[in-house]
Amino acid sequence: MRRNSWGVWIGVAAILMTGGWWIASSRTSNGNRTGNAISRLSAGDFHSLAFSPTDLDTIYFGHHDGMMVSQNGGRVWQPASLQNVDAMALAVPPDDPRTMYAAGHNVLVKSTDGGQTWNPLAHNLPGADIHGFAVDPGNAAKVYAHVVGQVSLFVSEDGGTTWAALPTEMPATTFNLTVGETEGTLYAAAGEAGLWRSTDGGRTWTKLTGTPGDGVIALAYNRTNHRLLITTLGNDAGVYASDDGLSWSSLGLKGMLMAVASSPADPNRLVAVDDQGWVYASRDGGATWGSN
Repeated sequence: MRRNSWGVWIGVAAILMTGGWWIASSRTSNGNRTGNAISRLSAGDFHSLAFSPTDLDTIYFGHHDGMMVSQNGGRVWQPASLQNVDAMALAVPPDDPRTMYAAGHNVLVKSTDGGQTWNPLAHNLPGADIHGFAVDPGNAAKVYAHVVGQVSLFVSEDGGTTWAALPTEMPATTFNLTVGETEGTLYAAAGEAGLWRSTDGGRTWTKLTGTPGDGVIALAYNRTNHRLLITTLGNDAGVYASDDGLSWSSLGLKGMLMAVASSPADPNRLVAVDDQGWVYASRDGGATWGSN
């Protein structure tokens, strides 16, 4: 999703910078959000969030100009080592937490030392404008990519070097992927085209009906509690949860949420960022926001 998508990109107000740390005023109410923001990110766009699998308080944020990291649950952020590249999608496999992936517009990079250093991946993808990217939480070498302009989903079994096209067609607007309850289950967020699911490893896809709102922006799946999180568009825009992909419940946080993440170590720990960069956190599975 580029900066001008849906016209939602709103200029982010400047925040204090001290000693290289971006600091935002915490616990600030914002618009119609029902939670309290714990910080505000300074970036031109807000695309991806990921928890460290081993440290509940370490959270990564990706945007078009690189990555930021918080080591205190999202209250304070600083630039990470990955800079000046598009980190539209971040993936940190729980079974190998020192492996990290970042993908985006003409970007596919990987770290094997917990994000300290990054290297471009030599690959055989037909392009490198990647809008959807996901890693299997149980297999750090198995990754999926949706490339702009291609109708196929691509899968790699060797950590992103060799890719095979799956015989399928996905919505052209797919820009967010996650692996679900089994190795063969995937979910795709496709904007106004809605939420899609595959149960055969990405070979065939079905649109899920009954999702709230007028489209799906972001998603996250947690295998610990088997819960799918989505953020939606329209008058009912907000964060929603489902335990079966059919019925949904609001988690109370309303508005245009651009990214959401759930900790693999504790599924009650959630984090989300809205279209103005406000960061919201929950320690009780979304019952309350701003308790971090």
